Parts: sequence; C-alpha cells; structure tokens
Amino acid sequence: MSIFSAKPFSNTYVQAQLDMPLLLGMEFSTRYPDRGSDFDEIRIIHQQSNWSFDLDRVQKYLVGKKRAVVVTDPLQHIQWTSRGFVRMTGYSFCEAYHRKPSFLQGPATLQSTREEIRSCLNTNSVFDGTILNYRKSGEMYACKVTIMPIFNQEKELVNFIALEEEVD
Repeated sequence: MSIFSAKPFSNTYVQAQLDMPLLLGMEFSTRYPDRGSDFDEIRIIHQQSNWSFDLDRVQKYLVGKKRAVVVTDPLQHIQWTSRGFVRMTGYSFCEAYHRKPSFLQGPATLQSTREEIRSCLNTNSVFDGTILNYRKSGEMYACKVTIMPIFNQEKELVNFIALEEEVD
C-alpha cells in the first residue's frame, strides 16, 4: 500500500493525500535515521571509503554542544557533518552539503588563517589552529579546528576531516 495517492508524474506534493501524517523535518532528511548515532554513520563512511584512519580520534567531537565533525571530499566539498555542526553553526546538513567549509568565513576571518588552511590542504598536511567563523544568524564565533587529510588503504587521498570545537 502506497502512502501517496497523487497522480503519477506530479511534480509537487500539493495533491498528495497521505494515509498517515509526515513528520516535519524528517521526511526530506538526507540522513539515514535507521543508522543510529553520528559514530555509526561515520563508521559506515570509514568502511565504504576504506579509510586508513583511526576513528577513536573522532569520538570526543561527536558529543557536546560546542563540538562538530565535518567530512569533505578531496576538493573540499562537504559530504557529511555531525549533528554538532548544526548546533554550532545553525546550518542544516542539507544547507551545507556540497559547499566548501569556507562559506562559514566572513569579514573578521583572518586572511593569514585562510592562506594557512589552503596551504595545508594543497600539501595534504594537517592544519591545527583557530579560525573566526560565522553562524547562520550572522553571529561570529571562534573555532579551534584540526583538519586532516584521510587516505585509503592504497594511500590515495579520499577525504578531509575537520574536528572542531567552539572556544570562548
């Protein structure tokens, strides 16, 4: 039994008649609610991408209001964020997906910090420092971030991971 009784090829949900109500905020989510915790989700990414990376380093960034984890592809497009990213920035995963993390930067973000991050990414080395970012609301915040390249078992760059913690 289908939950939709709309005409085929309809390009809107206006005509949809649901047998049960949708849960707002969940029906169009790109997350997989049946996968469980953030750690479960990142473990799946770890396995699928054949990471040569110790996930134990990530665990403490998956808890707390002021911590987040961001995974990008080699071109720095966001592929996954922890739920802490939403709490920290105000941006949903859908709003951040496939954007570069630099969208969080603004007028007070130091150019020298931007250049240092860019240099580390271009040379596949680790960046460890503090950057001034902006929330969706426009509020500025300081973020201690460690950005690391992630290689697969064949030593190919497959992702970057950012471990972030808001600092006062």
